[in-house]
Amino acid sequence: MSQIFEYFVVCGIGAEIRSIDGTKGYHGPGWMYLPSLLDQYPPSTHTLYPPAPPQLPTCVLPAGVVFYSSGFDPNDPSTFPRSYPIVLTEGDGSKIYVSCISFRDPVCEDILEAYRIQGNSYADKCICLVSRSPSFSVLRSALEELFVLCFSPTGSSKPLWDIIAHMVSNVPLPNPGKERVLFAIENRLLSVEAPPNYGLPHVDISFQPLVQCLDVDNLMRLFTAVLLERRILLRANKYSLLTLASEAICHLIYPFRWQHVYIPLLFYSGVDYIDAPTPYMMGLHSGVDTTGLTMDGVVVVDLEYNRITTSEEIPPIPEPEFSFLRGEITKLLHPNVIGIDEMKTGIYSVSEHFPKLRAKQWGEEHNLQLR
Repeated sequence: MSQIFEYFVVCGIGAEIRSIDGTKGYHGPGWMYLPSLLDQYPPSTHTLYPPAPPQLPTCVLPAGVVFYSSGFDPNDPSTFPRSYPIVLTEGDGSKIYVSCISFRDPVCEDILEAYRIQGNSYADKCICLVSRSPSFSVLRSALEELFVLCFSPTGSSKPLWDIIAHMVSNVPLPNPGKERVLFAIENRLLSVEAPPNYGLPHVDISFQPLVQCLDVDNLMRLFTAVLLERRILLRANKYSLLTLASEAICHLIYPFRWQHVYIPLLFYSGVDYIDAPTPYMMGLHSGVDTTGLTMDGVVVVDLEYNRITTSEEIPPIPEPEFSFLRGEITKLLHPNVIGIDEMKTGIYSVSEHFPKLRAKQWGEEHNLQLR
């Protein structure tokens, strides 16, 4: 029987330190370093499970590993843990869904001594749950519960790795359209269910982030650019927003499928991929500099500022389909504005109570009735 969780993975700074450009050694706290896979369950020696994707550490920590002089500070939001999803695409087009929590963790003494790093230093670390099921909500809830247990002052009733091993090995993937699967992490009860195979595809994400960032006209421009298989680059300062917006776009074009390069959260060292000549959909943190790239023909979608820029025109959808689609989207997003001039009581119910309204125009008789 298939399990919903495929791996629990820990990524961070490895025994051999390299900068993201491949230079060996520690060069100071201002550099970004390549992350490594530090631990996992099931272990890599387990013969019943396929190996974890080799690109996983680079993707779950897209900015690489950074060293810090301090750890978590409740008065400094920049030190808070970050929870975000990513989606990996394999060569056959299948997707791997990963929930991540990155945080500052003390650097172990062996690495401090080997590279003569200042004592009491911290570095980025990331814990992840990997799945073949697009169950974003349960992946995030389960991982956050594990994170809380890991750093709880009271700890957990069982060794943490025993809890992880039981969860990964024993929570089955639910049958489509059947009963939901319940499982517990310590005192937290979680559930997962799969929708029936018939009907529209299941979507375990919210479309709100996308439609709240883009107005109707820019949403339609993006929709058109995707259908035309243009090169699409989403920019935002939040990892979750890039992944959720990318997934929402893929669902919006149903029954079509995006069959080109798909990297919702591009790691910083892969920024040169943006100049690739083939169609793609990528997401890149807004803090990454792209001034050295040609960006010719790339449709850049700035989710923070509701802005779409490109050097090549995006042709509009022909009429009357454009006006119809725009009207339907506006009704969905702004129902209170569309119907603001309508009577609270429908005209048909009014005409039932006052049949004369249907018989003749407004005149003196109506005025007398109102008096």
